[in-house]
Amino acid sequence: MPLGRRELFTQLFSPQQVNTQLLNTSLDEYDQPLSRTQTLHLLRRATFGVSYEALNTFTGKKPLDIVDILFRNADSKLSPAPPAWFYDRIRNPDTLSGKEKEEENAKYSKHKGDYNIDLGEWWFKLMKVDGDSVLEKMVLFWHDHFATQYASCDNIPAISMYLQNDLFRKNYAGSFRYLLEQITIDTAMLKYLNGAENKAEAPNENYARELLELFSLGVGNYTEQDIREAAKVLTGWQVFYFSNDPVPAYKPVVNENLFDKNAKVVFGEMFTVNYTINTQNVLDNSVKKLINVILTKKGKIAATFLAGKLYEYFVYSNPDKRNKEVIDQMAKLIVDNNFELKPVLKKLFSSKHFYDAALLGSQIMSPAESIISLTKHFKYKDLYARNVMKELGLELLNPPNVAGWKGYRAWLNTVTLPKSTYFLRDILNTNSNTELGTWAQRFSKYNDLGAFVTYLSELFLIDTITAARQKKLQIILLSGAPDFEWPQISKDKETLGNRLRVLMFEIIKAPDFFLF
Repeated sequence: MPLGRRELFTQLFSPQQVNTQLLNTSLDEYDQPLSRTQTLHLLRRATFGVSYEALNTFTGKKPLDIVDILFRNADSKLSPAPPAWFYDRIRNPDTLSGKEKEEENAKYSKHKGDYNIDLGEWWFKLMKVDGDSVLEKMVLFWHDHFATQYASCDNIPAISMYLQNDLFRKNYAGSFRYLLEQITIDTAMLKYLNGAENKAEAPNENYARELLELFSLGVGNYTEQDIREAAKVLTGWQVFYFSNDPVPAYKPVVNENLFDKNAKVVFGEMFTVNYTINTQNVLDNSVKKLINVILTKKGKIAATFLAGKLYEYFVYSNPDKRNKEVIDQMAKLIVDNNFELKPVLKKLFSSKHFYDAALLGSQIMSPAESIISLTKHFKYKDLYARNVMKELGLELLNPPNVAGWKGYRAWLNTVTLPKSTYFLRDILNTNSNTELGTWAQRFSKYNDLGAFVTYLSELFLIDTITAARQKKLQIILLSGAPDFEWPQISKDKETLGNRLRVLMFEIIKAPDFFLF
């Protein structure tokens, strides 16, 4: 009998009430071989979508051994080939006339519009194919943390958005200090939060405010005076976009005439301009010094703020007092490691806390997880998938505002859940019966009814299913045939694919399809 709307949402959200009374809060190593359920938990949290091959490869290994592989694989994938338009060089249309002006204007318009959509498609493909590293999950984390909308006022050129994505990629689990330094002069961020309009005679406080509030410390851990002074520290930066501009395109530079040369004080630290004003000196003595002051004077606060965001992203989105005990341990590790994050993440992913049974299946999927969970297995155009994610509230390179996505229960509601199932059905319907049957026959025991249903439930549902549910799914797959006929039925790809489609329609309606 189909679930009513109230019952559906009750089942969907009730697993989120994690009982933390007996929660294991230790970050000590969990040194036992992982079961299939535990392996699924790690792979779902650390990667986008689980493949049958990865599940079989990693099951039975100890967590730290798997985690080492996930990070080693990430380190080997830091430089994917950029889109072809990345190498475009555009002349400033204002310096041209006639047909040349029209052509350069048209090219630049594509960089501020269509190519950002193309970049989202490029990124989606990387998410989909990377099932054995933590890289893409971390790149999305940083994109959410340092949220930058390409479609804001005068759109940000796609090359700037690519360079920001590349920054997150190259430093996916490296130094938070370095990321704060580089995002401050990142050309997309300089445009988005008006850093390139921050001038000595008229300081713009937009970036300074978000640097302290959203990017490093959290609300209430600074004063308005700190914001005003930090904004003055960051004056003078500019960005040029054209090949015939006076400085290289997409390279942030300091304009001496726009830089505030007066002394400033942030968190009690004096910033004196007693050096020659040029790009490198201002980077070293203003930007890097400001970040160092933040992480030194407010180090514990910054570490706790960052640890909380990492915990909510990878472990549990609605932490209480017991979860926060773990966040405090993570914060101490961040400080002890001088804000280098790889040791902290490895510790978390291999800890006793991470594998506590109460946390398994406790997160609600974002559109990235739910859409990739199917497109990793079944044919669908990457551009369409990027557009579906947009329809469901997660548009790559264009978060809703500087605070990023709300996440947690905002991902699924009475509007987005029906939309999600509609698009998931569309993904399946893009594939013919023969294509679905071919996919099914990749499994070594596809002709074993019980084993095949178990494989599907492992890949697409959150936990070991009950015997009654297993039986129900087998009945749907058989479509009225007796059990003993399954080996013969499954030989024909067309018939197998048709039965699989019907069963997958049932699975994507299940509340626990949207949990991980």
